Amino acid sequence: MRTFDRFNFDISNLNFAQKIAVLNVLVFLVYRLSFLFKLESEFLNLFSLSSNLIFNPWSIITHAFIHQGIFDLVFMLILLFFSYNSINNLLGEKITIYLFFIGIILGSIFFLFFAHSQNILIGASAGISSLLIFLFLLSPNLELRLFIFNIKFKYLMALILFTDFLKFLSPGEFGIYSHIGGYLAGTFYYFSIYGFPKKYKKSRPKKPANKQKQIDYILDKISKTGYDSLTSKERDFLFRQKDKK
Repeated sequence: MRTFDRFNFDISNLNFAQKIAVLNVLVFLVYRLSFLFKLESEFLNLFSLSSNLIFNPWSIITHAFIHQGIFDLVFMLILLFFSYNSINNLLGEKITIYLFFIGIILGSIFFLFFAHSQNILIGASAGISSLLIFLFLLSPNLELRLFIFNIKFKYLMALILFTDFLKFLSPGEFGIYSHIGGYLAGTFYYFSIYGFPKKYKKSRPKKPANKQKQIDYILDKISKTGYDSLTSKERDFLFRQKDKK
């Protein structure tokens, strides 16, 4: 009994990204086990997204937790934790939850609208795309550690977008439509918060630009030296931003 209580306590104290990671790993293991009983087709038919949405409406969400390959799973988790931690440090966890799920839903809609009826969709790429594009618009100059090098996020995002562009040009890559839905979800969500760009006179101060510059600076500082290195003024600024959302 104590073991169960401890497990329940540990799960309840996980953050959103950790809970998504645990769920994805568990589903991956169940999916791989289904091969032993030759039930993989039934598993996919039940939980993956397809044109048969009317018969399994839950698949608009459940498809996002299925990954066929270990590489796809690990790569998704890396991007999830990176984007979650970066956004959460500045704006709080709630916004990452919104971004992930609106990306999944809009990505599903795009896939169903543009893909051929015989195709199925699995994976959380749309939700990850929503998080990544939001972070890119929020702080393109955020630095991240890649092996032994520091690289600005905007260059990594450019590579991801270029890769998706090549997939868009490739025949049979219908999953890319869900990525596009995710990108649009994150983009619209960003502009719904900060507003669309406006033209200002040169003599007029650009408060949004100054605010964005401060956001970029704080995110860059967090990525290099951690949250504890922030001054009390910088921390107050972060809390004010969270309260506004």
